[in-house]
Amino acid sequence: MTALLTVAMVLAGCDNTPADLHGLPKDAAERATLCGRAAVAFAAAGSGKGAAEEKRRQDLLQTVVDKTGFFGATGLDDEKGKALLGDIEGTLKGGNWLGTLNQCKAAYALGDPEALPELPGDPKEKPAACAAVAVASAFRDGSGDLAALQKNVLMNPQSSYFLIAAAAQDGGIAAAQNAMVGKVEWAISSGAVGPLTEACVKEYPKAAATTAVTLPADDGQAVAACGFNVGLMGALEGEEGAMAKAVEAKLRGGTALPDMSLASNPKKLIEQALDLGPLGQCAEGLRRAVQIAAGQAAPRPLGAGAGRGRPAPTGRPRRISAYRQPVAGPS
Repeated sequence: MTALLTVAMVLAGCDNTPADLHGLPKDAAERATLCGRAAVAFAAAGSGKGAAEEKRRQDLLQTVVDKTGFFGATGLDDEKGKALLGDIEGTLKGGNWLGTLNQCKAAYALGDPEALPELPGDPKEKPAACAAVAVASAFRDGSGDLAALQKNVLMNPQSSYFLIAAAAQDGGIAAAQNAMVGKVEWAISSGAVGPLTEACVKEYPKAAATTAVTLPADDGQAVAACGFNVGLMGALEGEEGAMAKAVEAKLRGGTALPDMSLASNPKKLIEQALDLGPLGQCAEGLRRAVQIAAGQAAPRPLGAGAGRGRPAPTGRPRRISAYRQPVAGPS
């Protein structure tokens, strides 16, 4: 990192304000810090890409610091300036530093924009990649806690939908989770969570649903759908996990029995979940499922009040423990 952040001091008092800021802050110190941190993130993400590419990125970092007049703008000495540049936690949390870097390159005429990353070309890898992008987006909430991250993924209708789509690739939920975890580092280091999320929603339009989803009119199919979601959420801590366990008990002993031809077929359950779209996995929806399972209410939209899907994190990615199995769901 010391070598990465070795930069030349720039004379104080130089006016390096671009004619066109390209959306960057007007304040010189804020602008220089923002561009510098984006360049540091870009240089760090180049690790393992070959000596030539690593050098190109480090050279770009030097150029960005020079062109923005970082030290003069911030009024910091070499040691404090390097510390400020190296403090890029907020930049990484934001998930979209590559776009910021391209704004800086345009403002200071530093050449062509850096290419935005793309989703994997293999259709079987795309949903797991999208689930990983949702996880990377969740890091912006400021928590690297395992339980909080798992909750963010499953309670977010968009990210849970991507995970289910990944489960449709013949391996079930467990394989989908492993595939997702394997791509989290790629998603975090992409610096383009926003554009990747847009690409994912374009690939899977139903993931963008923001309205409540109506359960099947058939009680048995509705209970099977509830059971599928309960299985995903049963490992969560707190109110949501407790509610999922209560639903599981009701589903096992209630008067409304699941359609066994559906509940015993993981592939069909996943297909049903993808066809319905995000079920708004929230406490209100689970309470409704309790009523349905107990025969106290007819099926109606599950998920009223659910949070909207948001384009889904501090710290290094950690493996999420295996989800509980659905009451009668995928393996």
